[in-house]
Amino acid sequence: MLKYLIFCFLFISVSLGDCEYMYGQYYTFAGNFDFEEYVFGEDNCCDDYPIPMCGDERIYFEKEDYADFNDPENWDIISPYVALTRGDRRGLYNPLVESEYVYGATPWDYQGTSYPSPQNTLWNFGPRLGTYLDYGGGWFTWGLYGGPENITLIVSMYSVEDDAYYDFYVTSWTSGDGQGNGWGGDGNGSAPGGGFSYYRSGPIDYKPTITSIEDVPNDQGGRVYLRFKRCEIDVNSHPYGINNYSIQRQDESTWVDLGTVNALGQPSYTYEATTLIDSTGNVNQSSTFRVIAVNYNINLTFFSEEYNGYSVDNVPPGVPNGLNAVWEDSQVYISWNPSTDEDFQYYNIEKDTDAAFPNAQAFNTSENFFVDQNVDGGMIYYYRVRSIDDAENSSDFSEVVQTLTLSNEDLAIPNRFYLHQNYPNPFNPTTAINYDMQNDGHTIIEIMDVRGNYIRTLINDYVQMGSRSITWDATNDHGQRVPAGIYFCTLRTNNYIQTQKMVLLK
Repeated sequence: MLKYLIFCFLFISVSLGDCEYMYGQYYTFAGNFDFEEYVFGEDNCCDDYPIPMCGDERIYFEKEDYADFNDPENWDIISPYVALTRGDRRGLYNPLVESEYVYGATPWDYQGTSYPSPQNTLWNFGPRLGTYLDYGGGWFTWGLYGGPENITLIVSMYSVEDDAYYDFYVTSWTSGDGQGNGWGGDGNGSAPGGGFSYYRSGPIDYKPTITSIEDVPNDQGGRVYLRFKRCEIDVNSHPYGINNYSIQRQDESTWVDLGTVNALGQPSYTYEATTLIDSTGNVNQSSTFRVIAVNYNINLTFFSEEYNGYSVDNVPPGVPNGLNAVWEDSQVYISWNPSTDEDFQYYNIEKDTDAAFPNAQAFNTSENFFVDQNVDGGMIYYYRVRSIDDAENSSDFSEVVQTLTLSNEDLAIPNRFYLHQNYPNPFNPTTAINYDMQNDGHTIIEIMDVRGNYIRTLINDYVQMGSRSITWDATNDHGQRVPAGIYFCTLRTNNYIQTQKMVLLK
């Protein structure tokens, strides 16, 4: 009772201003102070005399009557050292280190008081003024003694091992049949109760912290390195230290578990996480991640802040091969083998009249062929192709092919079958082979080596009359490069055969 009187005197005597008066009203025990109006109102916080929890994060906790006090769902787990709950009778206890409330002296008993608080805590009837409060003798091992009588008050708790302070505003306290000062029905706590609720100041920030999310280099995308600082209790010596970290990614409105990292007491950790989608072009397709520090033994979790990051496809697609160019009907038909890359998007074709491509014209297509209709007769055109993937990665250009277009004079119907000398000759890597067809007919053009071994069939089809052209890229029927040397090109029709010698340079 002496404490209460001292408490009242300290604040009732203060009359210097509105804040002081409000503060004095707040600490009277008459029950006439409207906590919710002053603490939860928007304009009632005084800078000079801040009401505890005013502007701070507030946690609401409630345990109903007869709720299973062995279930962590009915514990207010404040820190790795402190949780608060109540059995069906008597006061609060700390289920992390106690099995029940114990009347009388405890290991945390202070100065011989017989009203113990939950182990690992010290209490005071009053709020904090900063971080320390010393009214009527300081911090005691008192619980919420007296039950309902304290509902109009702020009480404060000091967590010993956490070295942290908390303020509590009790909103309800079930006293059983109301005959035991709030503890139970017969003075010894035999009548059941156990329900209570309160607002309190927010928890200690033990959460892990994501420091960066970086793309995994030299891969096809879809993966990032997630780096995070450890939870503050990721230490071997901590009795309630965490077991591991759970890595999660947000897929629309659902958090998906990606994997875990064991808690090993390291300052920081790295986890290779998958993303929902890659970044395409200049648009960052971000994924949202979080890290959860978990202690399974006491059902304790600490959530990191959410963090966004994205992956990038860093690997270019394969180089197109099998490139071929044929002049026919005043157009150049270019074709190549299709891409086998799963992330292929389109082909980029370059054209020039110079093999160095100083003034290249560019064309894009998703098909493995292209028809160039913008060509002049009597010209040599050079072509090359590269592949582009979804992330705009580009392959190297293919080998260059060339084709010779015929002038208007050359376009007249030939008066004979004839295989022209290839151009250029000698050549490397490609050469154009022009031939004249006097009549329509089945035509074969083959390549043989100097020993008469078969190398490649360039044409084996029905060909209309006129002057034609085809390109050889010095590969065999399997797409393999042939060695330098002398080769022979042979034109065959129903009643005509002709051969020309070609020289392939290194």
